[in-house]
Amino acid sequence: MSNDEQQQNQEEQITLEKLEADLDQAVSGWKRTAADFENYKRRSEVEKKELLEFAKEVTVVKLLPTIDALEQALRHLPAINGEAPEDQQKFVEAYVNWQNGVNGIVRQLDKVLGELGVKKIEAIGKKFDPNFHEALREVESEADDGTVVDELQSGFELNGKVIRPSQVVISKKKS
Repeated sequence: MSNDEQQQNQEEQITLEKLEADLDQAVSGWKRTAADFENYKRRSEVEKKELLEFAKEVTVVKLLPTIDALEQALRHLPAINGEAPEDQQKFVEAYVNWQNGVNGIVRQLDKVLGELGVKKIEAIGKKFDPNFHEALREVESEADDGTVVDELQSGFELNGKVIRPSQVVISKKKS
């Protein structure tokens, strides 16, 4: 073998060794990247679960004062004490005050839901829309066909997405 052939063999050997080293380095880098990505996915999943739990906690904390107020209102439900007219008048006054308190609690709950991005769906007097309303009955009415004339259960949207449609009664024009 000539010197030129030996030198060429050595150069090819060095080139082959360098390529193998580069390949090993690239494979090691790929394995590290794959492991980092798997770790990222696990951390991301844990963070999502923690965020969801935090959101639930914030929601419950915001609702607790309203639940407390409702429980208090139910404890103070007025009772009729006797048959005397003055007892009936006292009952009516107590009941009206109690009803006003309960209505205030409902407004408080609506406010909290609004802060959470929840909005009541407007129904009564609107044209029936299956995207927002669920018709349970149809009644004869002076209103135009398909107009919502009663709401049996409120519907709600969360950030523009219907989470529960309103259950409604719609009109059918009298013949």
